[in-house]
Amino acid sequence: MTAVINLKKVVFGTLFSLAALGAMSVQASVTTSPKHHLATTLNYVELEAEQGDKNMQLFLGRAYLEGTNGLKADPLKGMYWLEKAAVDMPEVKTLIGDLFKAGEVLPRDYTQAINWYTQAANEGDVPAMVELGMYYASGASGNEDCGNAIKWFNEAANGGSLESKRNLVWLYATCRDSKMRDGHRALKLAKQVLSRSGTGDAGDYDNLAAAYAACGEFRRAIEAQKTALGKLDDNSSQRYAKFTQRLKLYQQNQTIYSASL
Repeated sequence: MTAVINLKKVVFGTLFSLAALGAMSVQASVTTSPKHHLATTLNYVELEAEQGDKNMQLFLGRAYLEGTNGLKADPLKGMYWLEKAAVDMPEVKTLIGDLFKAGEVLPRDYTQAINWYTQAANEGDVPAMVELGMYYASGASGNEDCGNAIKWFNEAANGGSLESKRNLVWLYATCRDSKMRDGHRALKLAKQVLSRSGTGDAGDYDNLAAAYAACGEFRRAIEAQKTALGKLDDNSSQRYAKFTQRLKLYQQNQTIYSASL
């Protein structure tokens, strides 16, 4: 038994960090050469992985996908191990979605990415919810889908994502779909965001202005937009030009119709 335990310690010494998983990480060893070390322990690593060791499954998945640690790149084997690791682990499903979205170690495939993000989001993973919200709001699905974007940003906001709450303000205030527009809800959320410590930047006041405009309160929209402009450092930037254009619309008692974030 002692020999098995010691071998497991040596094997864990070869595991590298999985930055895409945030807190879930495994560290690389400096005591042996990973290029040769894994080859001598591969059978043991795969045995542990087959028996359900999530760290081993993640390690093998990334090693085979990237062709690292002495293993030849093999996307099929890489996905085999990542899919095993993804069982009951929504954050791993999000990682797989990220890999398909990035198109670096796997072919870029947005359909696959959304499929994995949806699975992860349905299991409660907040980053996956944010990805889905951005996907539907951007029009990448073929057209701007405020309904699904709002759905997932709401879920993410309930899970603690402040940025998702900001996105909800903008969508409720500016969505082209009149059924989804809700100026009063946008204004309520905008004020909630501004009540949080560390908020109150140019974007927050830009959102507040859009919410006031959606409620028909153009005087307050103008005041908030001027505040937003005053918080921008570069008056020659594209962002400054957009903010100025919005101010002109509010001065003409016009609202914004754009779901784009």
